[in-house]
Amino acid sequence: MSSQQAEEIFSLNTTACMGPCPVFELSLYGDQKLVFNGKENTKIKGKKEVKLDDEQFEALLGIIQTADWANLKEEYKSTMQDLPTQNFTYNNNGVVKQVSRYGGGPASISNMSDTILTFVEEQVFAN
Repeated sequence: MSSQQAEEIFSLNTTACMGPCPVFELSLYGDQKLVFNGKENTKIKGKKEVKLDDEQFEALLGIIQTADWANLKEEYKSTMQDLPTQNFTYNNNGVVKQVSRYGGGPASISNMSDTILTFVEEQVFAN
C-alpha cells in the first residue's frame, strides 16, 4: 500500500433525523477508490472500500457533476424541522467547494444524496 493517498475529489456525509433518513459517509478519490460507511437506514452497513471500474467511476462522477458546484452557496437552510443535514465537499477541475444543506437549495443538489446512495447500493455493492 502506497503512503501517497490519491486526492479526495468528493465527499458526502449525512446526519440523522427522527424518521428513517439514511445516515452515511462517502468519499470518492481520484484513483477511483470509493469509501462508504453506512451508519443507519442504508442497505450497506459499516465501512466498505472498493476500487470502481471506469464505467462506475464515470457514472458516479456524472451524478456528482450535475450540480453547478462553482455557483452553489456554502449553506442552504430550511425552516422545516427534523431534516437531515447533508455536507458536501467537492474538489475537482479547479473548483473547490464545501456546501452544507439542511433542506432547500437548488434542484441540482436536492436529490443528489438519494441518487448517490441508490447508485452505490445498487450498482457498486449489489451482491
